[in-house]
Amino acid sequence: MNVAIVDDSLIDRQHLYHSLERYCREHKVHMKIEQFDNGTNFLNTFNANVYNLIFLDIFLNEIDGLQVAKFIFDQDPQCLIIFTTSSKEHAVTAFRLHALDYLLKPFSYEYLEEAMQRYERASKRFEHYIELKEGRHYTRVLLSDIIYIEVKESRTLVKIPLNEIIYTDYYNHYIQIHTPDRIVRSYMSFKDFSPMLESYPQFLCCYRNCMVNLDHIASMDVNDFLLTNGERIPILRARRKEIRQAYANYIFTYVIEGDKHES
Repeated sequence: MNVAIVDDSLIDRQHLYHSLERYCREHKVHMKIEQFDNGTNFLNTFNANVYNLIFLDIFLNEIDGLQVAKFIFDQDPQCLIIFTTSSKEHAVTAFRLHALDYLLKPFSYEYLEEAMQRYERASKRFEHYIELKEGRHYTRVLLSDIIYIEVKESRTLVKIPLNEIIYTDYYNHYIQIHTPDRIVRSYMSFKDFSPMLESYPQFLCCYRNCMVNLDHIASMDVNDFLLTNGERIPILRARRKEIRQAYANYIFTYVIEGDKHES
């Protein structure tokens, strides 16, 4: 997972960085952490779908953390934010900006640990992982971070991580793989393509020649799925009950039960 720390206090950044390192060791989590000393520098390098979690101080130089949070949410609503600040006065505003948590400085490791566990439950990203042995230690790595499919686009082989696939469909002899950044088009039949995804539980065929990533479903209506990118994907009427049940089973097995095992 990718984490950013945005704080103009070097002491506070170092304290949080070392606390996160400890969390990674104790919970066997793989984490890449980047640090920024002000909101302007962070926003100048910010791109959507890069960070999973951002620790954000409110009282920053040049631009305050609340403004930074609003920009993040507008550009990347899936990115989660934990505010770290020395005052309670902005707590209500922070949660209106969809903050995951609000840590008052100086906070203990135990409070950070609770916030990270809340992140794991909220993100639902720690449900599918493997543990890799590194010397005497084990590191937990998300399957979606290392598993990908490979298709040919024009004459170039393209690797697409599973977690980036929102849905796939078929048009004019081309498979179209929809990701947050672009659409990859590959000349092949749906019959040849579908086995690449069918073995993974998060992919479901919801209508003819279309597969949706259940991890990218924001909500489900009677007739369609609303995806995290705002698009709607229809549910085949003849299989509506079966598809809705398959989605419910996935949520129960990999989300609810996953949370129980993590807690």
